Parts: sequence; structure tokens; C-alpha cells
Amino acid sequence: MSSTHVRYLCFLLLGILTLLTVVPHALSQSGGNYDLMWHTNDGGGSTSATGGAYSLGGTIGQPDAGASSGGAYALTGGFWGIANLIPIPTPTPTSTATPIPTPTPQTQLANISTRLLVGTGDNALIGGFIVTGTQDKKVLIRAIGPSLTLAGKLENPTLELRNSSGTLLKENDDWMNSTPADKQAILDSHAQPTNDLESAIVATLPANTSQYTAIVRGLNNNTGIGVVELYDLDLTVDSKLANISTRGVVQTGDTVLIAGTIVLGPSSQKVIIRAIGPSLSIAGKLLDPTLELRDANGGLLRSNDNWRIGGQEVEIIASSVAPTNDFESALIHTLPGNGASYTAIVRGVDGTSGIAVVEVYALN
Repeated sequence: MSSTHVRYLCFLLLGILTLLTVVPHALSQSGGNYDLMWHTNDGGGSTSATGGAYSLGGTIGQPDAGASSGGAYALTGGFWGIANLIPIPTPTPTSTATPIPTPTPQTQLANISTRLLVGTGDNALIGGFIVTGTQDKKVLIRAIGPSLTLAGKLENPTLELRNSSGTLLKENDDWMNSTPADKQAILDSHAQPTNDLESAIVATLPANTSQYTAIVRGLNNNTGIGVVELYDLDLTVDSKLANISTRGVVQTGDTVLIAGTIVLGPSSQKVIIRAIGPSLSIAGKLLDPTLELRDANGGLLRSNDNWRIGGQEVEIIASSVAPTNDFESALIHTLPGNGASYTAIVRGVDGTSGIAVVEVYALN
């Protein structure tokens, strides 16, 4: 090889080395009015193919994520622009829920009770009530005796619930001996009797002005002072307890007829209360009952002896439930609500005794 050829090869090798030195720097340089950025084409995802003794694995190409700009141009890297091909839906505005107002509680009579001497036969303690409205009404009925703090109490009361036809719907003797389901329902009411020998029934009753009767007797015809109580367990339905009445033997002292009620709800409730005796078609009736209405402190709100006397005759007649005998007593009064309790007391004139009925009607 001549010396000329050797010099040519040296210049060629020198040029190649120069290129290898310059090019990497040119891949990422800036200066003057230009900015040159480089990117690699990296793998992302995976795919493979096999055949025979060979297996070929590869990746799906994607550019580096990033952004480059210079002058009036911008270059954005990332996945192959798929996101730009699929329209992103505009979120539908979420409407603001309108607050549901809290319903105002209905004003109604509830937690009705009557205390009386419980005898035998027609002298049992009988409580009656009507369920108005359209929806079924869940109630708790209790027969109380052993837990009373007075002499002559009924030691072991029994309880029956009957409809207007006299059909037995439920009965109980000693609430702790109820079926497991009935016992749990009584416990869930949070008003279970405090003595195991007292009786209780929980029932859901059809409304539509249906009439029901709760009857309290002494086990094995024992007698004594007992209490029948009716609790409204569901104030959310449109039905109400109305036209509450209790029949029993009216005597003197602790054995007069005492009926209590509570007015629930924020408004006042106008009522008419009647003491019935002479018009009853049974033997041993009370011939001349008197009537008192008292508040929770025992204060006398109103009283009456013979409903045509006392200044409320016209109003009583207008109520459409005036007594049919002039010797019977009645009064009309508006009772404040908010859980206030009231008591109606029936006695016989001059300490006389006999079977009588006390009735409480809610007036619109």
C-alpha cells in the first residue's frame, strides 16, 4: 500500500471518530432560537408468539410521556394519542336534594288507662276503644294489679282482647309466659309490666272505625283493684285511638272509677267526657253518677252532676253524643297537649255504688 493510501485511511478514521463524538451532543442541544429535544421509543404492555422450540416476546411501542416546545410549536408525548380519540363526557350536574320537612306530630289521645275494682261476671273491668283512620294501628294493652301500691289490689289479672263481634283475638295470663314472639314484642314496646303475674298483649288492629274490647278478670275469679291500660305504639300512621270507654263497678274511696289519658302532639285536644249509668241495660247500674276532670297535679278543671245542669247543655247537644238520661253527667273541655295527662273520676251521688261507664271522645 502506498503512503498516499495510508494517509487517506487515517483521515477517514479520524472523520468517523469525530462524528461519533459530535452526534450524541446534537441529540439534545439548545442555543439561539431553537430547542431540540430527543425521545426514545420505549416498551409498554406485552405480546408474545411461540412456535416449535422458540418463543418471541416483545412490547407494544409507546413514546416517553412528556412535553417539548420551542417557538410556535409544541410536541406532547405519551400513549399513541388514544385519549384524544375518545371523547370524555361532560359530567352531568348533580341536583341538590330538597330537604324533606319533618312532619308535625298529630295531636291525639294516647296511653289510656282505667283503674277500678275488678269483680266477677258483669263486674269485670271492661275497656273499649275505636280505631279511626285507614291504616292499621299497633297497640300494647296491659292488665295491672300486683304492682299497684294500694290495699285490695288484684293479685293475678288476666287479659282478653276481643273485636266488636265478641271474637277473641288474643289473651294472656302472666306476660312472661307469652310466646317468644309476643314476649319480644312486649319488651320492644319498652312498657312491659313490672310484675311477672301481670298480663300484656301487643296487637296490630285494623282501623276504619273498628271497635275493640279489653277485658280484665282475676285468675280463678279472684277480685281486687286492677288497671287496664292501652298504649299507642305507632304514631306515624293516620289512624288514632278514639272514643275510649271503660265499664266497671263504681264504689267509694279507692274503688271509684278512675280513667286517665295523655294528649300527645303540640296542639290542644277538645274532648267530651261522659259518666253513664241509668241508661245501661244491666242490673246493678249506678243510678246517679257524678264526673270530675283533673290535671296531672290533681287540680280540678271541670265537674258535672247531671249534664243538662252546669252551663254546657247546648254545647253537649251540638257534639251529637249527649247522654240519653238526664241523671248522667258530661262535660266538654279543651286539653293542652305536649304529653299532658288528665284524669276523669266517676262517683255515685251520696256515696252510692253500681256499674257505670266512663267515656272520652275526641272532638274535631
